[in-house]
Amino acid sequence: MEEDKFIINCNKCGYHNTVYLQDMDFGINSYERQMGAENEHYASCEISCENCGENLTLDYTAWEYPVGCFNTSNVDVSGGQLTSMFNETELFQERYYDFDEEIGLYLPQQQELITTSLNTGIARLILEAEKNPELLNHIDSREFEEFIADLFKRQGFKVELTQKTRDGGRDIIAIRSDLDIKSKYIIECKRYAMSNKVGVELIRQLYGVQQAEGANKSVLVTTSKFTRGAIDFANKEHTQWHMDLKDYNALVEWVKSVFGNSFQQIF
Repeated sequence: MEEDKFIINCNKCGYHNTVYLQDMDFGINSYERQMGAENEHYASCEISCENCGENLTLDYTAWEYPVGCFNTSNVDVSGGQLTSMFNETELFQERYYDFDEEIGLYLPQQQELITTSLNTGIARLILEAEKNPELLNHIDSREFEEFIADLFKRQGFKVELTQKTRDGGRDIIAIRSDLDIKSKYIIECKRYAMSNKVGVELIRQLYGVQQAEGANKSVLVTTSKFTRGAIDFANKEHTQWHMDLKDYNALVEWVKSVFGNSFQQIF
């Protein structure tokens, strides 16, 4: 799919400025209607014309009704004219990676090229990153979200992967029923370099989303580590039973437990 972007023609000098959707500030509102939930996504940004410095503002609102189906949208531009934008219908179509697709995976440490599925390939990269952290850079952020969603699915959860760029503070919703008692998990994924620790701000945000949605548990999974402040917040009396933090080491153990001995057979 083409990049999600707007082209704005500056009223002052006529220069064509590019604004990428993922660079805008996002928010989401949900409403109950006759056919179910409706999601209102809104995004805004303020930029300076790359040519003359004129101030330009862009406000974008889109509605999903029912959820997962693009309904309508509205774009307001100040200081310029919208000349083109992305295909909104494609943006709202859920896209999942084909984990059965074969890929060629090169492991520099072993100077080895292996052919495997996307799912097991990502799992192998996560394990090999212990010896070569740069391998994590070969995993796309969306692929990582898909992979974590698949891990939950393999453990008996019904999962929903939220749309990219408009996740509302969580990437995955996972539902499970034990003894006919339903529980709802919300999961945020951060495919960070090992040197880039996840701070307390993201943990507080995730906990706020959990409370707003009434979820039983929130989980933040990362390929890096957590700061002391993040760990302390998650371990507080009012949060320790409601939050789980999965750093790289925990992720490695998780991957091993889910895939079991299959790596010996595949690799």
